[in-house]
Amino acid sequence: MKFKNIGEVISSLRKQMGITQEELGNRVGLNRVTIVKIENSQRALSLEEAVNIGRVFSIDVDSLYGYVNNSEDEKTEEPFVMAFKAKGMEKKDLLEIRRIELLMDALRTQKEILRGE
Repeated sequence: MKFKNIGEVISSLRKQMGITQEELGNRVGLNRVTIVKIENSQRALSLEEAVNIGRVFSIDVDSLYGYVNNSEDEKTEEPFVMAFKAKGMEKKDLLEIRRIELLMDALRTQKEILRGE
């Protein structure tokens, strides 16, 4: 199943495991309010947080972000992926580029969190 964003992925996996937002937060060192904000896309997820959350669900970060819908038909496609699409790349390669782009966004977010931005 694919989801619109990482918050929906985390919410779904958490519910499948039968744990509360508070329990998930305790397992990864975040409070319940932070988990709520992440699930509602009101707060970005750092790479370290994504790794820790993935561990709770016994999956790696790539698999965690793999649940996010990044189909070619999406109208909000990033210019970076669109540039490669214009070059005639195959769909599987475009999906891999998008996954890398998502990981880079997570790294940037982590850097911003560490700097207090």
